[in-house]
Amino acid sequence: MPKNIPTDLLRSFITIVDLGGYTRAAEALGRTQPAVSLQIKRLEDLLQTKLILTSGRRYRLTDDGAALGPYARQLLRLNDDIIAHFADSALEGWIRTGVPTDFAHRFLLEAISAFAANHADVKVEIESMLSTELRQALADDRLDITVAILPEGEDAPYLVESTVVEPFWAVKNGFRADFRQPLPIVRHPDPCEYATRMRNALRASGRGWRTMLVSRDVEGLQAAVLEGLGATALTPATLLPGMRVAREDEGFPRLAPLSIGLFYKHAVLGDAGHALAQHLLERIQGNGKAAEL
Repeated sequence: MPKNIPTDLLRSFITIVDLGGYTRAAEALGRTQPAVSLQIKRLEDLLQTKLILTSGRRYRLTDDGAALGPYARQLLRLNDDIIAHFADSALEGWIRTGVPTDFAHRFLLEAISAFAANHADVKVEIESMLSTELRQALADDRLDITVAILPEGEDAPYLVESTVVEPFWAVKNGFRADFRQPLPIVRHPDPCEYATRMRNALRASGRGWRTMLVSRDVEGLQAAVLEGLGATALTPATLLPGMRVAREDEGFPRLAPLSIGLFYKHAVLGDAGHALAQHLLERIQGNGKAAEL
């Protein structure tokens, strides 16, 4: 018979991770530190693995503890969404939200604006940065929620949900590359998942490249492409009139897919924040439209 994992055990585990230790987690949960420690022991016994290693006041997650994080956050999100669905209270508060300049910037701004328009007592502050900067800002408690590109092959702390998108080569209508010369590209500053995919694809195909322009925002790349300065990697939401998708038979190797994630700390996010997170998730994943991003 399947086992059931009590959500209070998962919440204690995630609160320790979000707040950085047992003492602050106990205060936030309204429990004693021994009670929180006992909950973690119960969770470890239930899963039959060690999740957290402690040394004095310091702790670190085991590999299994790190692996549990995304699953626990998904279950807690569903739990919180169920509670919010049946709650009869108006949303209010201040939410600091981050959107990536290197993704579907306009799409996300429209989604956040629609949420704010429907909740007059919720004030939303939006920061726009590269995905690496957004994830760090969330870790440093300078943001409450962020949408960001997941780093390839690295841990992604505070990840709640993710979806896969397919980037492609974008060039100006009429653009033709000389195969005898390195491909001119325009890109975001490193580290950038789009830039990494472009270089990896070209390297694997044996084709050289040269960087013509580096821009922190997608608008700068779009302008450079429309001027015919070079090719870049985009997704459908950022392909503008005057651009086209470059084909493999033209010498543009296929780009590896990337993952877009929704990140937040359960332990510090209020009801309004959870509602906005759910709204963003529905806009990103709902109705089978993730591929349109």
